[in-house]
Amino acid sequence: MLTPQLTLEAALRDVHSESERYRFLAVANLAPALLERIGQPGPRWRAAAQHTEGPAVLDALRSVLGEDEPAPLRGTAAVALGTLGEPEVLEVTEVWLHTTDDDEATAYLRESAMLASTSLARAALDAQGTAQTPPEPEPEPEPALIVRVRERVKRALRAEAPDLRYQAATALVELAELWDGQIEPTLVEALDSEEHPDVRQGLVDAIAYLDPPGPAACEALEAIVAGEDGHASIGFDAAVTLAAARRKSARPRLLESLDVRHQRDRALEALAALGGGSPADVERVQQLARRVWLPSITRVRAAYALARMVPANEGDNPGLALLRRLRWHPRPAVREAVRDAFANLEQLGETSRES
Repeated sequence: MLTPQLTLEAALRDVHSESERYRFLAVANLAPALLERIGQPGPRWRAAAQHTEGPAVLDALRSVLGEDEPAPLRGTAAVALGTLGEPEVLEVTEVWLHTTDDDEATAYLRESAMLASTSLARAALDAQGTAQTPPEPEPEPEPALIVRVRERVKRALRAEAPDLRYQAATALVELAELWDGQIEPTLVEALDSEEHPDVRQGLVDAIAYLDPPGPAACEALEAIVAGEDGHASIGFDAAVTLAAARRKSARPRLLESLDVRHQRDRALEALAALGGGSPADVERVQQLARRVWLPSITRVRAAYALARMVPANEGDNPGLALLRRLRWHPRPAVREAVRDAFANLEQLGETSRES
């Protein structure tokens, strides 16, 4: 949960403002402000019961759920109720999930319903078996509630609306323990059958959160990199995740991205994680590191990648040499990046020695 932009008192006041902009800001900050006041991160099961202003917060959120209110207010209030662990949000949002219109307002409500459900289930899962906050312990969530959210996510994966399928991919990862180790097969199956480009991107992003992706997920990502989408942004994201899983198949696509400005830094970080490479691969990164007109932080990343790509027993390491030079850069941010690079290399060296 992000730090609130308004105090709890200001948020409660501005819910009734004549300005729609102020009202939206107030509704968006009610849950974060209350959670900050009780000193707990969200989502939090029945958080409103833990503060004297909790009932006022719930009343304020419920007051903007009517059909005559703008969709952004209604959806944001629902997400807030889920974040505060209020089960009523499932009933409030049920009808939203059955809409198929593709107008912006309807899509916002659908996505909010899934976000609210995910937050509610997360709050319920975290509350199970933990001590409740005094003065009045709240009853633990009923298993039926979590089962209901699980079924809601399963339906959303097959929903007609692409935005709902997209949100379901994220919900799968955030509620991974509900799938008894079957989250990866579920994501891979969904990716194999999905045709909508935005939803496919969402599924690839979800796979990236697996720690680490298993063989089936990696094979699905490799198929994307090798296919017609390999040169698109989804192919790059797939390659970055493959590098995190130490799959060498990612290297050609990552090297290709060194020529794309907005992908270059992430590509260097992924190449560093992957390590190794042919002499031609090393030379490609070294050429980049020599470009003095590149942003200095990018040159630090290139030097770090070089240091990881060149084996320790092959004489002078050009990456280490460049990092030593950049230690004296006039910009503090660059010097800090170099210190971080050396710290990572030292930690990796200790890990290697221990193994």
